[in-house]
Amino acid sequence: MKTFTWDISNDSSESTSTNATHISFGDGYEQSVSFGINNSRKSWQCNKVDKKAVIDEIYRFLIATKGVEPFNFKPLADEPSIKVRLDGEVSRNRVGGNVWTISFALKQVF
Repeated sequence: MKTFTWDISNDSSESTSTNATHISFGDGYEQSVSFGINNSRKSWQCNKVDKKAVIDEIYRFLIATKGVEPFNFKPLADEPSIKVRLDGEVSRNRVGGNVWTISFALKQVF
């Protein structure tokens, strides 16, 4: 399995969503049950500012996965890597000179 080896910018963000079913009864009683064995899933909105050559490497890596091939991603140095896939579009923008930015979203897979 491929590994995403680049650091992401500090302004990247992580979200964790849970999937559960809740049933409420008329007397205020409620039951909740986890939906599936992996009901907690992380997603990342990632950014990276670097030289155009580095941004192009990241772009090629992400596009090669076609949004379906999972890869390893370690968002923070003190956390274990997780298996993710590209979720949606990848955008590159020129900041100025040889400096570019890339933005993309990743979704945890199991």
